Amino acid sequence: MSSVAASSNHWLSDCLCDLMASPHVAMPPHGGMHLGPGPVDVFSTRFNQYFLPDARGTLCGHPVDRDGLKAGLLALQKRWNPEAIKVMDEPGHHGLPLGHNLLSTEVEWTPEGSEVPEVVVAEASVGEEGGHERIRFLKVEGNSALFRS
Repeated sequence: MSSVAASSNHWLSDCLCDLMASPHVAMPPHGGMHLGPGPVDVFSTRFNQYFLPDARGTLCGHPVDRDGLKAGLLALQKRWNPEAIKVMDEPGHHGLPLGHNLLSTEVEWTPEGSEVPEVVVAEASVGEEGGHERIRFLKVEGNSALFRS
């Protein structure tokens, strides 16, 4: 990804939608015993591709480290409905003064079994590592219950 791609708010919404659509495989600890090839945790692989090693952020106003971001996004994934996504990319829409490394997006969907749509607003600052743009800080706002497992 070049910085040209990352300068688009679509890059952020694409990352979030890709991440939400990625299967997560929880690997139980095996006491150091190697069990050979197994299922691939696509969620964790993509999370590592999209976020810097020192990434941090806020989920509904609560500061979180990289592990907290991952846990919150995994909880969000459980309520995500990829069949009913509406993305609204409007720079500066939510008050973050957008610049070269700042992105904003808003995603709306209706969870399965619900009639009430959910809206998540995400703002991110990005940095470059290894020639690729990655998220340094992610601020996500929405229904706080979406981010709890």
